[in-house]
Amino acid sequence: MKFSETNMMRYIQRLADKDLSLTNSMIPLGSCTMKLNSAICMIPITWDGFANLHPYVPIEQAQGFHQLIEEIEDNLVAITQYDAMSSQPHSGATGEYAGLMAIKKYHESRGDFQRDICLCPTSAHGTNPATA
Repeated sequence: MKFSETNMMRYIQRLADKDLSLTNSMIPLGSCTMKLNSAICMIPITWDGFANLHPYVPIEQAQGFHQLIEEIEDNLVAITQYDAMSSQPHSGATGEYAGLMAIKKYHESRGDFQRDICLCPTSAHGTNPATA
């Protein structure tokens, strides 16, 4: 089944209207990815080659995906000059936790092993317990 970009945008808007969001609330709740990723990022999910891959496909049947992800990560490493890059996780608590771990590793790389406390403000929203 094919969907036009217009229909996809209408569907996304209907989903967003069912939840608190950045456009109707001071404290957004729900999926960060759904609300904050630009529409252009959603286009590949409409392509047959992306949309119809089963999540448990054997690795040998998904070599193109692995190559694409590796090339993106390599390009991001070249641009940012980081040692490595991960395409996961995207957002939410796991994304924030990954960010905290990157900060921790930075401090440890400088010999600072004393930073073991993370302050979470009361304004941290409920789906992201790692917010700091």
